[in-house]
Amino acid sequence: MLHLLTIILTVGASTTLGAPPNGRIFGGELASPGQFPFIVHLSTSCGGTIINKNWVLTAAHCLMYVDNLTVVAGTNSLLSGGVTYNVTQYFSHEDFDITTIKNDIALIQIDGEFEFNELIQPAEYFDLEENSTCIVTGWGRTEDNDNPDDLLFVELTGLNYEVCGDVAGGTAAGAYLGPEQVCAVGPVGQGACSGDSGGPLVCDGKLAGVVSYAMVPCAEGYPDVYSKPTAYVDWINEKIQS
Repeated sequence: MLHLLTIILTVGASTTLGAPPNGRIFGGELASPGQFPFIVHLSTSCGGTIINKNWVLTAAHCLMYVDNLTVVAGTNSLLSGGVTYNVTQYFSHEDFDITTIKNDIALIQIDGEFEFNELIQPAEYFDLEENSTCIVTGWGRTEDNDNPDDLLFVELTGLNYEVCGDVAGGTAAGAYLGPEQVCAVGPVGQGACSGDSGGPLVCDGKLAGVVSYAMVPCAEGYPDVYSKPTAYVDWINEKIQS
């Protein structure tokens, strides 16, 4: 979640589209240690995903206001455990547009390397298939407005952007929705606005999306929208190799 920025766009009569999402996990369960070894917590109160020994993938809107950025890996708790890494450099997509929320993707290079073990592992990319069973994770506020210290997760159904547009009203709200994105939705009372911004959408144990924006009010059965990592492989490789 990103407290410094709020954009509200109208979708229909009673639903709005917010970017970035407010980080709530409705109907979430506590994650067990090592269940999601690729997730990290950023000092900007966002999530991220380890993709190799040096790099983390997150959302560009998470890096708009950065001061002394750090990355914590290897723990489900915000209060204890894990390893804290300083950051050498980071890149937001050059064509990121906060007005339309297009190209909401970014990379972070840590100082040093992740030491892989049962609690710290990289994620593989996954091309989401329609109606895939997926999971989103985060440390954001719950439906009770609590701020949990432990990682939560919720199960969602993955959607391609075209089906998502039919459900959510497409780009009528002014936000971009296209082939560089995927969506996920849960039943009413679960999953909407779920997970910290920048965190992973996991399908078949692999990274299918990066939390970008969400429909509000939360938990009303509207899909959340995620940047699609496989659509940005060339950009990711270019930055990592530069």
